[in-house]
Amino acid sequence: MSGMKHLSVWVLMGMVAAAFAVAVFSLVYGAGAGGEFEGADGQAEGTISEIAPGYEPWFEPLLPELPGEVESGVFALQAGIGGGIVGYGLGVLRTRSRQQRDQAKATTPGPTGH
Repeated sequence: MSGMKHLSVWVLMGMVAAAFAVAVFSLVYGAGAGGEFEGADGQAEGTISEIAPGYEPWFEPLLPELPGEVESGVFALQAGIGGGIVGYGLGVLRTRSRQQRDQAKATTPGPTGH
């Protein structure tokens, strides 16, 4: 059992290192690509205007352009809701596996064979 815990620690450390490497790479790549973080909507708008200068959008956004603070808050809310859903799912899976393990221990005969 100790070997399995040891392996889990190494897997976790590897995942943290990979996440850190992705974050550093994206920051370095972004700084080399112009230095300013720009969303995908702005990039798409620029590309469309280059390809088809006379393009007219066929719908309008439901909300007007929001101030930066409100936009950041809505994004943080969205991320929090998504994180909560993922955390809940992981908690359900962990509880389910723990219950199955406990149930298997309860039905397995002890060392005396009774």
